[in-house]
Amino acid sequence: MRLRLLLCLLCAILIAGCKKDKITDPPGKPPVDVPVSKPFSVANVLKSNMVIQRDKPAKIWGYAKAQSTITVTASWAGAPITATTSANGEWEAIIPAAPANATAQNISISTPGETTVKLDNILIGDVWICSGQSNMAMPVGKLPPSFGGVENYEAEIAAANYPQIRAFTVKEDYQDKPLAQFTNPSAWVTCSPSTAGGLSATAYFFARKLHTDLNVPIGIIVSAVNGSWCETWTNKAALQASPATSGYVGQHQSSALFNGMIAPLTKMTIKGFTWYQGENNQKMVPVTDYTSLNIALINGWRTEFAQGELPFYYVQITPFDDGGAGNSTQNYLAKFRETQANVRKGTPSAGMVVTLDIGEADNHHPKYKKQVGERLALLALNKTYAENVPDTGPQYASFSQSGNKVTIDFVSGTANGLNTIAGAPIKQYFFVAGADQVFRQATANISGDKILLVAPADTPLPVVAVRYAFTNFPITNLQNNAGLPMEPFRTDNWNN
Repeated sequence: MRLRLLLCLLCAILIAGCKKDKITDPPGKPPVDVPVSKPFSVANVLKSNMVIQRDKPAKIWGYAKAQSTITVTASWAGAPITATTSANGEWEAIIPAAPANATAQNISISTPGETTVKLDNILIGDVWICSGQSNMAMPVGKLPPSFGGVENYEAEIAAANYPQIRAFTVKEDYQDKPLAQFTNPSAWVTCSPSTAGGLSATAYFFARKLHTDLNVPIGIIVSAVNGSWCETWTNKAALQASPATSGYVGQHQSSALFNGMIAPLTKMTIKGFTWYQGENNQKMVPVTDYTSLNIALINGWRTEFAQGELPFYYVQITPFDDGGAGNSTQNYLAKFRETQANVRKGTPSAGMVVTLDIGEADNHHPKYKKQVGERLALLALNKTYAENVPDTGPQYASFSQSGNKVTIDFVSGTANGLNTIAGAPIKQYFFVAGADQVFRQATANISGDKILLVAPADTPLPVVAVRYAFTNFPITNLQNNAGLPMEPFRTDNWNN
């Protein structure tokens, strides 16, 4: 019996010595990569009807069995391009840069033993990513109950026959980690009266202006979510990069919309970004943090797309009686607009659209999206495409005074032909203050390309500060001869 037990114990020891839970490599050697097999596919943002970015190498990517040979044939590129799938089942192919082409093209992607993927009706032009919250998401047509459509929406939809404008609308998707693929991909659609009503209005009018002025195909990728925060769209590494923004990691599902709705696009070759967001952040404390947050978003996106200082054009929030109480002296939204304006100061290749003249005091989603989209396009035409078009309204430069009279001067070239909309009387949104720091409404008149103010009699002289449209919901009417509105400003940094 004792011998039998000893034999059983010896067998158990031998068996345990031979058994291994996992394969290990000899000491001093790196682990062996086990090839990954993935079903053959092409990235799900790359589809028929899309626009390929002109004048830059275009990346085509996807998945397949490890060490597979992938052949990409673009109808405009000549010889086929080959790529080899990596050990983790990913492949990328680079199509050489090509000029704009409005003739329908195709791409075939194949690998031995699999069905060829073919993308048809492709154009070569400029691709812009249009992102933000509800005012970017609002369509050309009605979206009950929150949006009644843009101004003259029925006529705009009927006239939207622009087959060289293509759109891809990303579906809402909050994710904890950056995605390589969309979980629920959309299709690229061709702009026509049957599709235009559902397109982002701001993005559509932006694309239409670029297309008609430049005569090249335009692709818009709309990635916008109602009621979303700037930090939710900012990638985690960008938030962590600065003490000014690191505290926003973990707030408002930080980075979740970047992860689900921007990260799958970062391999795309694009022209630039447009951005319409801010309403969710407008009461943040301190409000000045928004400048750092928006700059972090811009820097983070540029880093992730790895295409240099991609242009970034954004929209300052419109006038709105936020509390509905009709208090025309409140100015917390003006202070938020100021933080938005400051984004430009530290950010190359950025520009801001002013919307003080096209707001609706009782509506957070104003119908004047055509003006917003076209003003974004003017920024792009001037700054990105080097077209000789005005893109900026009157911008404050300085003031001088003599007695109770104050003269406002503007940045050179921005106030040419200073006037009011339809020649109406100036809406009196100028205020002046003396040493008591109490602002009193001044009387304003146009004098050439300057504004002349008369301070009220009870103002302690000299005037030490001037403000223009620095309240929550001033619907203004001062503009230059290009129809671009004067920017709000203040010359002080007081808390009142």
